[in-house]
Amino acid sequence: MADEIAYVGDTSGDESLDVTFYKNYVDGKETDFVRIAILGDKTLTVDTIVEEQHKRRFARKWQAYTGLQALTGTSIMEWVDIPETLRHEFSYQGFKYVEQVAGAPDSAFTRIMGGVQWRTKAQAYLNRGKVAESDTIKQQAEMIAKLQEQMAQLLGEAPKKGRKSKEEVVENE
Repeated sequence: MADEIAYVGDTSGDESLDVTFYKNYVDGKETDFVRIAILGDKTLTVDTIVEEQHKRRFARKWQAYTGLQALTGTSIMEWVDIPETLRHEFSYQGFKYVEQVAGAPDSAFTRIMGGVQWRTKAQAYLNRGKVAESDTIKQQAEMIAKLQEQMAQLLGEAPKKGRKSKEEVVENE
């Protein structure tokens, strides 16, 4: 019973794991395997036959592996803002996607010089071309003001604010 609920809503630390499902042969029979490694640490790797608990715990990656869902990201090799040697080092340390570098904890960079700064650069690389929310709001406010001005011109003179003076009321009568 404990195995069935062990991973429901509890994925503490799983974001720093590199999980890979693959096929291999055991006694001449093709079998599914899982390789679990800690990003940035090549000293600890679990490589075993897939069990139900692996399928539940890493459901998204299992579904991608079985072809039910595509797992996508920006490949480390596409990240042109870093030196080639560092790109290969990230790949060697288990990072396959720039998103993994951008979301990795500090502990994932213990063996990579300047790794924490590279996480910040990865985040900036992923956010390139995106407009900040405050800039969008400012642009929308400017557009609204411009449209209000155009509407006032189309309708004639802008209506005066406030009450009519007593003199205007007397003249109209």
